[in-house]
Amino acid sequence: MISKHQASIDELWQKYAKALELLNETLDELAKKPKEVVVEKEVERIVEADIDLSTPDSVAELERLVEQKLQDGRQE
Repeated sequence: MISKHQASIDELWQKYAKALELLNETLDELAKKPKEVVVEKEVERIVEADIDLSTPDSVAELERLVEQKLQDGRQE
């Protein structure tokens, strides 16, 4: 019997596989499309911002829980 959690994970894998299939098809279509010339002009602008990019403690804890569950699942 598959648990509801395993079913959720399986559903996520199916959605991920579908996204990869769509990406693969799109890449094939782009390869067939005539090449266009795109002129890009980059303007470098330095902007200072005080942004905290560290992982929040709650997210880090969830990552640890998931990693532990994955490790426990491999040991069974």
